[in-house]
Amino acid sequence: MDLFQKRNYLNYINRERKGELILEKLEIYLLEGTLGDLPEKWNVQDIAKFHYSNIMKSLYLTDFPEAWKDGDMKNYMCTIGANDYFNKWTGEEFMPLEGTSLENLYSFVNKELADGSIVEGKKTGLPICGGNHQLLFYNKKYTDKVPETMEELIQFSEEAKKKHNLEYGFTMPTGGVYFILPFLYGFGADLWSTDNEAIPFEPLKKTIIMLKELIYDKKILPVKWEEPESVAYFKEQRSAYCIGGDWNIHEFDEASGHNLGVCEIPKLERECRSTANANYLFVTKHLKPELYENVEKLCKKMLSDEVQTQIMKELYRMPASVNYKMDTSQFDELMIKSYEIHKKAFIMPPLQSV
Repeated sequence: MDLFQKRNYLNYINRERKGELILEKLEIYLLEGTLGDLPEKWNVQDIAKFHYSNIMKSLYLTDFPEAWKDGDMKNYMCTIGANDYFNKWTGEEFMPLEGTSLENLYSFVNKELADGSIVEGKKTGLPICGGNHQLLFYNKKYTDKVPETMEELIQFSEEAKKKHNLEYGFTMPTGGVYFILPFLYGFGADLWSTDNEAIPFEPLKKTIIMLKELIYDKKILPVKWEEPESVAYFKEQRSAYCIGGDWNIHEFDEASGHNLGVCEIPKLERECRSTANANYLFVTKHLKPELYENVEKLCKKMLSDEVQTQIMKELYRMPASVNYKMDTSQFDELMIKSYEIHKKAFIMPPLQSV
């Protein structure tokens, strides 16, 4: 909680003690990039206040925990984020919605996404939008070639690098574990497609060898890059290709002057299927029962066709509503291609088996 938020909160408590009428709201913590500025357009200011963090590290390690320390604030707090953001807290702090009066909300959402929030046998979070899947991007100013294999990606990216005097042919977060999951599948790991061992030794070894060759032998990639570094190189048009996620589409398209192309991660021994999850609304176990109605109103608003379409058009996220009908005529080429790739993606599982 920053100084401004603390000041507002203390003022709120003082007014409450004086007996002033205060319209109590949900206090929702999330990343700026999760929903952008869309909540400000939904006319929900009477039931919810949104607190934005600029990076995941701030949300996860500072903003949410600092607010959580205040005992009274726990009665109002919620968060919206991917299921892996809050794994360390979900068993203790967040309320399973299954088995409560809010359980009916699950009838509005995709079951596979809802199952991604199961903790100790109960659904805990409600999916608001889907996505978070890995993609290969390319800048059409530098290349129009869509690689089908990793060998072609290396070849095409090196050609573009030399032709346009770029610093790198392609970039990816070599320090980001999430981005090697498609490679593991491409080398034979079943991930979550079967009940077999998710990541056996051989696919892991082959993935490490491939990264070693790209980084040390061929010197195509630097020793260690986190996502901000690899993203920056592509946004600044210093590379032709970039492995990233659907959350990058909007900023990449803007940065490229609307010359962005999207395709699947290239094949290895077999196709490299993406993994995906959703952005969930998690509700604190301490939430006042009188605020449950606010939760229901907010969720129904976010899962409406109007808002789901808005989220898809402006943020390139996937629909979470079970009743949403995709009309491709409403969306651009980037959204449609991302949607096609997402349909083949593995939905990341909950902490414990469904």
